[in-house]
Amino acid sequence: MFANKLLHQSRQFSVSNVAASARIEGLKLSKEFQQNTNNYIVGKKSIRQLIEQSKQRYISQRLKR
Repeated sequence: MFANKLLHQSRQFSVSNVAASARIEGLKLSKEFQQNTNNYIVGKKSIRQLIEQSKQRYISQRLKR
């Protein structure tokens, strides 16, 4: 249980840093990003899954052009 709490805190810290960096760069975080990172924080998704979803979104948007 203690390990889960540490993992949750570590993930929350990492996501907070990513979000802060994006805001500093002037980027607006989408609701989808927020939902996905919340799922990551609570352990419903892995980083590998988030990366794969991002790649798929990128590819599908490139194909629409």
